[in-house]
Amino acid sequence: MTPGEAAATLRAARVEGRTLEPFTDEHPGLDEAWGYAVQRLDLRARLGAGEQPIGAKLGLTSEAKQQRMGVRRPVVGFLTDAMLLSEGPVDTRRWVQPRVEPEVAFLTGRRIDRALGPTEAASYVGGVGVAAEVLDSRWTGYRFRLADVLADATSAAGFVLGSGVHDLATVGDLAALRGEVRVDGEVVERATGAAVLGDPLRALVLLSEHLAAHEEVLPEGSWVLAGAFTDAVPLVAGRRYELEVETLGTIRLDAC
Repeated sequence: MTPGEAAATLRAARVEGRTLEPFTDEHPGLDEAWGYAVQRLDLRARLGAGEQPIGAKLGLTSEAKQQRMGVRRPVVGFLTDAMLLSEGPVDTRRWVQPRVEPEVAFLTGRRIDRALGPTEAASYVGGVGVAAEVLDSRWTGYRFRLADVLADATSAAGFVLGSGVHDLATVGDLAALRGEVRVDGEVVERATGAAVLGDPLRALVLLSEHLAAHEEVLPEGSWVLAGAFTDAVPLVAGRRYELEVETLGTIRLDAC
């Protein structure tokens, strides 16, 4: 299966609102480079249709989630303006198997055009806030291997940004921040920022390494979702969701 064939198949499934069995079931030799090639074609098609790039996202940044999904490394995807959602009512009918998770969102204060060292990442942050990412995998039951999830734009479907953007210096230790998900007022998931690669700032380092390896640049003023604090929670119509990261804020969604 060529990257072009895969991108067309995924695009059709997304438009038609259906899921697929993983490509790697029939083609187990598909690898990371192939998955990113499909992802690039998908992004090119979206931009050709009028979407605008506004950032990047990381996924599978926690050890627990890597084990659960069977993918043993973090992945990188893209964000466009069509993915940006408003807080409040969320129409779940646009997706097939939506899930939602809380994340730290970085607003870049400088252009990232090279691999950063661990001590440099903070100086590239222009602000930090809370985000709720909506996932909607093309793969039935979220069953996939590395090449599949990369080809599917790392399951990215949408994201909501909290109302406040904070100065990183005033937030404190991101790894120690507590995050939780409440559904109809009941806590269903809880973790700290340490679940994200030990420290969410490491997501920026990993992203910069990815950009350098692919000769890509992330402009100043881009959003970066660092990866989920907790496991993703099914987004079910009729329920209210509150996704909170200590100090950064709370996002409230009413699924309908």
